[in-house]
Amino acid sequence: MASARVLVVDDDSLARRKLVLAVNSLGHTVEDVDSGDAALDRLRNPGVDIVLLDIEMPGKSGYDVLSALGSFPEDRRPPVIVISSLDDPEEIARAIELGAVDFLPKAFNAVILRARINASLREARRQEDDRRTLQQIRRLTAAAEALDADERNPRDLAIDDLAEGEGAIAVLSRVLLNKSIMVYNRRLSHAYQIRTLNGILLLLFIGACFGLKPAIAKLSLAEVQNPISVAFYTMGLSTVFTTLYAVWSKARAPRVSRRSARFFALLAFLTFLPQVLLFWVAESVPGVMIAILVSLESFLVFFIAAGIGLERLSVRRFMGLLLGVAGVGVLLLPFFDIANSTVQIHWLFITMLIPACFASETIMMSMSKAIDADLIAVVAVTFGLSTSVLFVASALNSGFVPLHAVPGKFELSLIAFSLADSVAMIALAKLIDYAGPVFSGQKAYTVSIGGVLWSVLLLNEVVSLTSFTALVLILLGLYFVAKRADAAKLIARPAQA
Repeated sequence: MASARVLVVDDDSLARRKLVLAVNSLGHTVEDVDSGDAALDRLRNPGVDIVLLDIEMPGKSGYDVLSALGSFPEDRRPPVIVISSLDDPEEIARAIELGAVDFLPKAFNAVILRARINASLREARRQEDDRRTLQQIRRLTAAAEALDADERNPRDLAIDDLAEGEGAIAVLSRVLLNKSIMVYNRRLSHAYQIRTLNGILLLLFIGACFGLKPAIAKLSLAEVQNPISVAFYTMGLSTVFTTLYAVWSKARAPRVSRRSARFFALLAFLTFLPQVLLFWVAESVPGVMIAILVSLESFLVFFIAAGIGLERLSVRRFMGLLLGVAGVGVLLLPFFDIANSTVQIHWLFITMLIPACFASETIMMSMSKAIDADLIAVVAVTFGLSTSVLFVASALNSGFVPLHAVPGKFELSLIAFSLADSVAMIALAKLIDYAGPVFSGQKAYTVSIGGVLWSVLLLNEVVSLTSFTALVLILLGLYFVAKRADAAKLIARPAQA
C-alpha cells in the first residue's frame, strides 16, 4: 500500500502521541490536532487521505466532526476511522451512520490498525476511481449530446485528455473523437468546395458584366471623343444604381474621419481613372486586346496582397496565376507582329494602366474594414466622389456631351454601360467579402473571356484559333488559384493507443 497522509484527532496528548508513532511506523505521513474545530479547519483544505478520529472530546465531539463532514464536497471527505474507549454498540453504530467507515478501540493492536487503515484507503481509492469514471462518462455523454445538437468542432468538446489514457473510457473517447473529426473534416471540405464553386460562378457573372464594358465603349461611346464627359455620365448613373442598392440592403455607412477621407480619395482616383482611360483607348485599341489585357490585374493583385500580408503565398496559387498570364500571352502574340500590327505600342502601355488601377482598387476595397463600413456602401460613396471629380474636370476641360430628351443609341449605351458596371461592382464587393482579394482578383480572367466573347458578338472582331488555347490556360489558372479547404482548419485525429 502506498504511503498516505493521515490526520490524527484526539484531545488526549498521550493517546494522540501513541497513534502518531503507530501510524508513522506503518510508513505513512501523519498530522495531528487536538480538537474537532482544528480538525475541520484542516479538512477544509486538500491533502488528507484518512482520519483517525476520537469520539469523546471537549467542544466539538467526534460525532459533531462526522456530521459536519457530511456537508463537505466528496473530494474533501476522506474516510474516517473512529477510535474511542467506548465499547457501546449503539455509539459505534451512530458513528458509522454519520459516515465513519470503521472503528478501533483505544487499546488497539498495531496489526489490526494497519489492516483497518489499508482496507479503508483501498475502499476510498476505489470510490474515487468510481467517481472519476462516472465524471468521465458524464463528460462523454455531454460531448455526444453536443455533437448531436450542432455542427461544432470536436476539439471544442474538451475530451482529448480522456482519449489519451488507457482503458475502456479512453477507447470510447478515441472512437468518438475519430468519427466526429472525420465527419467534421468532410463537412468542412465540402463547405469549402461549395464556397469555391459559388465564388467561381460569381466570378463568371462579374466577368460577363465587366467584359461587356469595353464592347459598349468601343461600339457607341468612344466615337464622341470626349472620354471625361462620358465617364462623368456613366459614373453618375452608377452612383444612382449602387446608392439605391446600398439603401435597399441597409448597408452600414462609413464614419467620417480623416482616415476615411484619405481612403475614399485614393479609391475614387483608382475608380474614375480606368474609366476615363477605357473611353480614351477604346477608339484606338481593339476590344479583344482591351479585354485580355485586363487579366493582368490578377497577377498584380496576387503580389500586392502577398506583399502586404493580406493573402498567403502558395506554390499552387502562384502556378495558377502563371497559367493565366501565359494564356494572356498567347492571346497577345498576334498583336506583337510589328510589321502587320495596327496598334501603336504607346496605346498598349496606356491600356495596361487599366488593370493596374483595377488591381489597386480591389486591394483597397478589401481593406474597407479599416474604416468600419460595408463594401456596398464603400462602392456607392466611391462612385459618388468619382462623379464629383469628373463633373469638375468636364466643366473645366472639354464640356459636356449633349444628351437627347428621347434616349437614342448614345443614351441607351450609357445606361447599359452603367448598369453593367454597377451590377459587377456590387457582385465584386460581395466576392471580396466572401473569398478575399486574390481570389476576387481572378475576375480579370473571366473579364477577359467575357470581353473576347462580347467583342466577337457585338463588334464582329475576329479571334484566332490560338485564342481557344489561351482560354483553356486562363481557365486552368482560375482553377488552381481558387481557394481550397485550409489545411490549418482541418483537425487531426487522436493517435491510437
